[in-house]
Amino acid sequence: MTSGSNEDRSQARGQAIAVFLILALGALTILAGLTVFQLPEAVTEQGRKITLLYQATLTISFVVFFGVTSGIIWVLFRYRRRTPNEQPEQIHGSSILEVTWTVIHVIILVALFVPSLLLVIDLKTPPAEAETDLKVQAIGHQWWWEFAYPEEGIRVQATPPDYENLDPPTLVVPVGKTVVVEVRSTDVIHSFYVPNMLYKIQAIPGNINLLHFKAEKVGIYTGQCYQFCGVRHSDMLFVLDVREEEDYQRWLEEMRTSEGSGSLQITLPASP
Repeated sequence: MTSGSNEDRSQARGQAIAVFLILALGALTILAGLTVFQLPEAVTEQGRKITLLYQATLTISFVVFFGVTSGIIWVLFRYRRRTPNEQPEQIHGSSILEVTWTVIHVIILVALFVPSLLLVIDLKTPPAEAETDLKVQAIGHQWWWEFAYPEEGIRVQATPPDYENLDPPTLVVPVGKTVVVEVRSTDVIHSFYVPNMLYKIQAIPGNINLLHFKAEKVGIYTGQCYQFCGVRHSDMLFVLDVREEEDYQRWLEEMRTSEGSGSLQITLPASP
């Protein structure tokens, strides 16, 4: 009688610990999903699509993680061996269970693959000429970015910057307009990336890669080379400056009328 009571108390205590750990796991999973696993704020139409796909993938991944880990915790505490000769119930396969979890996995993979493929195709397919509002060239050098506006005859940072007093070059674009960036390199492989765009593209010597985006929020966003390219890789910074149309047109006029526009630096507007 006493042995049975002790076993019941031990089992109840194990179940209570398991429930507590599962609840704690659930709280930590939700907290992590809402904080450290979040992406930078997307400021482009393409970035917003990437965020939606990421959130769906993250949610499914965390649900699977929580379910599997919770099951392991429950089994460890609920069905742990209590006597040296105790053997758990042996199950030698279940066709229904095996088919069920296989089908569930296939459905999840297809549900993630199809939108991922469509998004990749959208990111890799440049807009038609009639849908493009602005074309810009981003040229990677060791170790700085040069930006050219061929239709406007404007070049930004055509020569190496002063690394002792580094002032990163600025790519200025209008908000709400479709921008196509021709990315290339004059020497080694670089990588053009603005974290708030959530999408990067390689700058490869002898090749032109196209990146297109439509900025949805006015602001100033930092960018950099994300491919190690030499001793001053960390200095290969730039700024994406998204402006209202009127402000953008004013900047164009200032650049056209400035002397020595081939190596002009841009003065950023003061932060509000």
